Amino acid sequence: MKTTFRIVCLVLSAGWGAVALTAEPVSRREVFDAIAVLEKDVTGDAAPEAAAKVARFGEESPAVLIVIGEETMPWLTDSAPPAETAARAMLTAAYFAGNIKAQLEKRRSQDDPYAGWLFLIKAYRQIQKKQAQFVIPEVEAIAEQEKAGLLRQRADDIRRRDEERERRATVAGTIVDRGVPDFV
Repeated sequence: MKTTFRIVCLVLSAGWGAVALTAEPVSRREVFDAIAVLEKDVTGDAAPEAAAKVARFGEESPAVLIVIGEETMPWLTDSAPPAETAARAMLTAAYFAGNIKAQLEKRRSQDDPYAGWLFLIKAYRQIQKKQAQFVIPEVEAIAEQEKAGLLRQRADDIRRRDEERERRATVAGTIVDRGVPDFV
């Protein structure tokens, strides 16, 4: 998962050349400013630099946790047409922005895919206003789930499964970390 996140960050940063990965860490104020830029218009001139800052903050800050996976980010696929790479990266930044903003506002480091998806849908519609032919079926499905009132429940189900997996991994890790008892 962390590797996928780093790849996304590199695409956002290198693709737009906006923010070097070795620069000073992005502050909370800077990330809120960057999120505001994306909220206003993900297709604007300032959006690529803002997207790169959001991605860097998501990767570097211990204040937020973003779980990356096929369930939460189905639009990230190796089979996407190369012409859509920049738009899909911007949608990913929008997902990060919504997720990060919700966590910072709640002052709780807990993945919030629902907030990420809401921001994603808004960004997707902004892109479609400029590129009417731009259609990503996976994002359309997310928008339909929100329209049907099912998206929040999907997010809650994913979060519960992720927490359970993490709990099991922690318990298993604790058992492994204890080593073999002396009496064995």
